[in-house]
Amino acid sequence: MLFNKERYLYDLCALARVFLSVWKPVNLLLFAIAVLPATVTAQDTLTAVLQRLRVQETLHFSYRETRTLQLLAAPWQATGDLYTSPRQMVIAQQSPTPVLTVISAGRMLHIDSTQDLQRSLKLEQPFAVPGMEPFMQLLYGTGGQTELEQHYTLSFDTAAQRWSLQLVPQQHTQHGIIRMQLSGASGRGPDRLLLEQADGDHTEWQLSLLSQGAAADRDLQQALEPLLDH
Repeated sequence: MLFNKERYLYDLCALARVFLSVWKPVNLLLFAIAVLPATVTAQDTLTAVLQRLRVQETLHFSYRETRTLQLLAAPWQATGDLYTSPRQMVIAQQSPTPVLTVISAGRMLHIDSTQDLQRSLKLEQPFAVPGMEPFMQLLYGTGGQTELEQHYTLSFDTAAQRWSLQLVPQQHTQHGIIRMQLSGASGRGPDRLLLEQADGDHTEWQLSLLSQGAAADRDLQQALEPLLDH
């Protein structure tokens, strides 16, 4: 059979048209998927995040706390374990020195075994720890978003596969918190907490979830063992 150049070019063009007709919609679909905002999911609405923050079971985090204070030349850092449960919050600092802080609805207990020091503070409102009010209200408040908006201006955002929630008190005090920002990975709980005070000092907490539920309950009981000696 003799080679027909014109027929060959005709068939080649026809094949190309078929190929493009099939792949063009696919490419458009892939492009559309690529440009969709991956961070905006049903799990990252303000309502969903507020519900996720509310303490419903025991959670065990490791933490790194960094305080930047005007009176200190360098930031102060501490590491340890943070437990949140429906009845109490426990902060078990491991470094630079072991310190145990137990916060219940009506009282905060602070134990520094290295200095044989124990202090107790009665709280005026449930879980209203001075300097941590907005964070504690997110975790233990009972009024939800409606109650929060009575005291704070809320800002919520999603970007780069993370969510961010900011609370600014509607009434500022001289030594109180002027801004709190809490953020985390998309669909998950918080991993960063920032508290900014009116005098310019600020504290950042970096959190990593270690366990939850029954496993976290066991960890919490072990952390509370030093209380048996007091």
